[in-house]
Amino acid sequence: MTMFGYRATDAAGKVSEGVLDAPEERSARDRLREMGRIPIRVWEASAPGRAPAASPSFAFSGRSLRKDVLPFLQGLKTFLAAGVPLDRSLEMLAGLFRGRPMGNVAASLLADVRGGNSLADAMRRAPGAPFHRFTVQMVTAGQATGSLSEALDQVHDFLTRSRDFRSTVLGSLMYPAILLGASVVSVAVLVVFVVPRFAGVFRTSGVLLPLPTRALLFFSTFLRQYGLLVLGAAALAGYLARAALRSRETRLSFDRSKLRWPWIGGILAAVETSRVARSLASLLSGGVPILSAFVIAREVSGNASFREGMEAARGKVQGGVKLARALSETTPFPETAIRMIAVGEETGRLEAMLASVADAYEETARRGLRDFLVLLEPAVILLMGLLVGFVVFSIFLAIFRLNEVPF
Repeated sequence: MTMFGYRATDAAGKVSEGVLDAPEERSARDRLREMGRIPIRVWEASAPGRAPAASPSFAFSGRSLRKDVLPFLQGLKTFLAAGVPLDRSLEMLAGLFRGRPMGNVAASLLADVRGGNSLADAMRRAPGAPFHRFTVQMVTAGQATGSLSEALDQVHDFLTRSRDFRSTVLGSLMYPAILLGASVVSVAVLVVFVVPRFAGVFRTSGVLLPLPTRALLFFSTFLRQYGLLVLGAAALAGYLARAALRSRETRLSFDRSKLRWPWIGGILAAVETSRVARSLASLLSGGVPILSAFVIAREVSGNASFREGMEAARGKVQGGVKLARALSETTPFPETAIRMIAVGEETGRLEAMLASVADAYEETARRGLRDFLVLLEPAVILLMGLLVGFVVFSIFLAIFRLNEVPF
């Protein structure tokens, strides 16, 4: 017998963890179901709570796996919608992705499915862990309701929207980031390499230099002497900040404060609201119970304040409180989103209203980001111009002062 650790939910949605003995992982999952629990994750463990180690053969291929997940799901749902049996679909996908990491994943899924395991269980323990829990739970619900193709379609739509929105954000920030980087490098080159060429002339003249020139020379000397120390201190500060953010309390406090930042806070709140609402809409429409959907949707958020609030809201919903009220009391969801969810509950169209909330706040985030960049780009250009202008002005001011010296 082997010791297996597990994380599971019961019929009421309560999450529990523990260990049990079983000859294999499939038997462990069967035992959990006999106990009235829905397995979330099961792993072989020599000690309680020990998580499964990552497969070393796939450690280098995480980016390739993530890149291929969407095409893989697209192909799988297309084959299933066309009436191709699941095992044959996986076999064809293994051939299509041959020579790539996802081809090995497809072969692993095929072996598990032909061995009698469900697709969801096979995805859960696929090498390289390419499938998010959201995907696994949607597939579980789709298999339970006989609508696997529709569930995969919802998963593909969710992941596609998430990818496209992320690409939009990163693409929008690329130009200001390059512009800011070029500004910093340009000023650094001027101060560290150009200004010192004039410094010797200014010092030998014996003339009292203007205040801007003296400040520039002091800054240039400081950077040349202590520049590496400044970079080291900045790197150390960044490392200590990241280490501090690993603390749950620090991360929660920081993420809450981010939502109150001018301009940025509203955009971040809209992004997280859209993510959580869309995941809830997809999970609920896919047949996942609401309490289990809360457990999965909270992990979609990248903000600890939203995650903590979703966990607290799940407890309230479990206690009989309506969804809109639970979210309003525990999460940073905007008031408009709460009202829309309340209307969805009252009209019996909760899933559709959650999807509408997601669409509305995704557009709000896009519009807020666009407006922010409209101000950021000229601000960066103006800052660059002021810094370069200050350097040039300080040098010419000193040159004018030297010209006033009688020979």
